[in-house]
Amino acid sequence: MSAALYDVLYSFKDIHRIVLDFARGLDEDQLRWRPRGYSTSIGFHLWHLARESDFLKAIILERTPQLGPDFGEPVEIWARENLAQKWGFPTDLSATVGTGLSDEVAATLPIPPRDELLDYLKRSYGALEEFVRLLDERYPAFDSIDEELKRKLQNIRLNLLVFLSHDCRHLGMMECLKGLQMGFGSATEMRQS
Repeated sequence: MSAALYDVLYSFKDIHRIVLDFARGLDEDQLRWRPRGYSTSIGFHLWHLARESDFLKAIILERTPQLGPDFGEPVEIWARENLAQKWGFPTDLSATVGTGLSDEVAATLPIPPRDELLDYLKRSYGALEEFVRLLDERYPAFDSIDEELKRKLQNIRLNLLVFLSHDCRHLGMMECLKGLQMGFGSATEMRQS
């Protein structure tokens, strides 16, 4: 793949910037608000995006040791800093990334304070961006690599694109939740309240 056909790093940085800018414009109440009968808040979506990005990098490194130590250790920020315990997550949910939860369980997750949540999100995004940068630098194409690693790299790149679309979908959900609260939900246009 050429850089012209595959510039996922630029796309990740762009969507990450938009999500972080969107989140910085919210207060604690807006972050935690949920419509009646709805199980997740904007805070849940931000936490989920942080967990998914953190998990993605760690699981790729765990399953692809051929990448080498320069890519970092296959340990999530979540685990390294024991954030589940710090933020009061139930023991049986300490490893969850937020997918596959029932509405009832999702509604009970203890979303951390805004600044702590945004710090975790920013660091998860930064670690994933650095991973992609290094991946593109080391493996700009699939020439001169063995078939097993080639297959793994193709799968990694596909997963990165899936996660990119995943972040875009959650941004849309968060914009909707903001719009329900404030009458305006766009993350790319600012209006006076």
